[in-house]
Amino acid sequence: MPSDADNFLVDEIPIPAKSRRDMKAACDLQFELKGKDLERLRVDLADVRGGRVLDQIEGDIRDARRAAYRTVLFSGHVGSGKTTELRWLTHELEKEKEGRCFHVLWVDALEYLDINSVQLPEFLVAVFNAIAEDPLLRPLLGPSKTAKKLWASVRGWLKSIDVDLDLEIPVGVAKLKAKVKTEFGLQKRMRETLRERVTELMTDLSDLLIDLRAGLARGGIDDLVIVADNLEKIVFAELDHQSAKNTHDLFFIEQLPTVQRLGAHIILTVPVSLHFAHARLRQVFLNPTVKVLPMVPVHQARVPTKPHERGITVLKSLLSKRVDTAILFADDAAFARAIELSGGVIRDLFRIVLESLSLKPAMGLTVADIEAGVRDIVSSYERMLQGKPYLPGLHEIAACSCFPVGFDEAARNALLHSMVVLEYNGETWYDVHPLARRTRAYRSAAPAATS
Repeated sequence: MPSDADNFLVDEIPIPAKSRRDMKAACDLQFELKGKDLERLRVDLADVRGGRVLDQIEGDIRDARRAAYRTVLFSGHVGSGKTTELRWLTHELEKEKEGRCFHVLWVDALEYLDINSVQLPEFLVAVFNAIAEDPLLRPLLGPSKTAKKLWASVRGWLKSIDVDLDLEIPVGVAKLKAKVKTEFGLQKRMRETLRERVTELMTDLSDLLIDLRAGLARGGIDDLVIVADNLEKIVFAELDHQSAKNTHDLFFIEQLPTVQRLGAHIILTVPVSLHFAHARLRQVFLNPTVKVLPMVPVHQARVPTKPHERGITVLKSLLSKRVDTAILFADDAAFARAIELSGGVIRDLFRIVLESLSLKPAMGLTVADIEAGVRDIVSSYERMLQGKPYLPGLHEIAACSCFPVGFDEAARNALLHSMVVLEYNGETWYDVHPLARRTRAYRSAAPAATS
C-alpha cells in the first residue's frame, strides 16, 4: 500500500510526457509503479503472456479455506514487470470482494537485504523488519507480547556481534536495516549468529502473525498475505557445498520452503531458471501455485523475421501511456526497431529509449538513433559472452526455440539469469536476446554453412 510520503509521477509531470526531461523521468529504470501511477500507467499484458496469471493467483488465495494457506512461486526475467504485476495483485487483494479483503505485507529484498548472499536467518529477520515498518501493522506490535519477546531475542543475539539496537522496535529496526545495507559483512555475521536460532525465530514469527491477524480482524480485514519481492535478484554463484550446487539451490530449494510453516499466504519471487527444477520445487514446497511471467513476444517462435503483431501492439500501447511517441520517434520504423531490439523485455525497451535520448540533443529518434542507442548494451553482452563454451549452443536455441537435449545445466541457468536467453509464452519457447545476437561472440560461433 503506498504511503502518504509517496510522490506520484502523474502528479509531477504531464502524462504522456512530451519534453525530453519528462520522457526520461517516465522511462526511469528505478521508477516503480505504485498508487495513482499504477492505476494510470499499467497496461494489462495477460493476452500476450499466455493467460491471466494474476487472476489465478488471486483466486487461489481468496478461495482458500481459513488457515489453509497458499504458497505462490512467481518467477520471470528481470525487467519482465513482476514487481508491477505484484503491485497490481496487491491492489486487487486489498479490495473487498464477496465480503472479504486482505492486507498485503510487502518484503522487498532490495530494501531489507544484501542480495549478494542471502540465506534463511536474515530473511526471517527481514520479514519482521517489514512488519515493523508497515503502516497498518506497526501499531499492532505495541500490544503484542510476542513482538516484544522476538525483538528482545534479536537484540540479544546481535549484541554478541557488537550490534547495539534500540529497545523501541521501529527505531531499532530502522537502525538494523541501515546497518545491513551499509556495513560490509554484517549480514553474514548475523547469519552465523542466528543460524542455530531459526526454529525459535520461526516460532515467534508464527505467533506474531496470529496476533497481527487478530488485530487486522478487528479492523475488518480477513487475513494477511506476505509478498517477498526481488528474491530472484539474489546473486547466483556456484558453491562447493555438500548438498547445494549454487546459491540459488541452497536458498530457494533447501532453506526457503521452511517459511510455509509461518501460517500465512505467501508469494515468493524465484529465479526463472529454477523452473527447470520444477519437480524439485513441488517436492520441497507443499502444493505450491507455480507461475511464470514470460516476456512479451515480438516475433513468432522459430521465425524471428515474422513479427508478433499483438505483442508489438501492446508494447506500443505500454510506451505510449508514458511518453508521446509521436514526438519521441521520427517515424513508426524507429518505434518498431526499438521494440524489436528490446526482445519484449519491458525494462530494455525503456533503456533503449533512455540511451537513444542521451545521445541525441533533439527529439524525433530515427532508426539510426536507435541503432546508436543500443551499442553500449550490445557491448555489455559482448563482454559477457566472449570465450564462453556454450556459444555454439545459442545457435541451436535460436534454431529450435528450445534448449537442446543434453544442454549443460549450469550454462542454461546462467543464460536465463543473465537474460542472454529469454522465455516466452504459449507453448513456452526460448530465444536469444536480439542484442546478444548482435555480438561478435555470437556471430563467430555460427555453424558453418552447408553447401
